[in-house]
This record gives sequence, structure tokens and C-alpha cells, in this order.
Amino acid sequence: MAEKKNHTLGMTGKHVEIFLKTPLFRFRYKSGKVEKELMENAVRISGQVKEDRGAGLLVQVEVLSNMKEKEKDLPFEEIFLPLSKIDFVVVE
Repeated sequence: MAEKKNHTLGMTGKHVEIFLKTPLFRFRYKSGKVEKELMENAVRISGQVKEDRGAGLLVQVEVLSNMKEKEKDLPFEEIFLPLSKIDFVVVE
């Protein structure tokens, strides 16, 4: 019988900066009573890897940014990033 291999990257608990191949989806959301819009061209995510799954990373998001602006008031605390969306990861 063939043995199943675990294909994780071993990044759980590590602080990372993830650069995406393509920007995140742009959308509007409410923060309190204020309507906001997720920045266009968000291509960099900084945070801590909560779970390293075979198909991607579940990240506790601290900062979302394009190459110039940073956004800390986000509509989500966690995001799952499939490996196919990730260009490269900087592990701190």
C-alpha cells in the first residue's frame, strides 16, 4: 500500500510577507458606520501563518498593501491564499 506524504511547507507560526502573482479582488465593505473600499492592486500581505495546508496558507493578516500604500483597517482578519496565487514568500 502506498504511503500518503504530507506536502506542507513548515511555515505554521512564522511571520511572513507574501507577494501575490495577481492582485486581490477589489470590493466595498463597512467598518463601523463608514463604507470603505479595499485598495486596488493589493499584492502584498504581511502576517502570521496560522495553518500550512497542502494547497496554500491560512494567514492572520496584519497589513495589506500595494507597492506604495499600506492598509491596516481590513474587512477580514484571516485569508486563505492558494499556492497558485503566491509569487513568493519572505519568511522573517
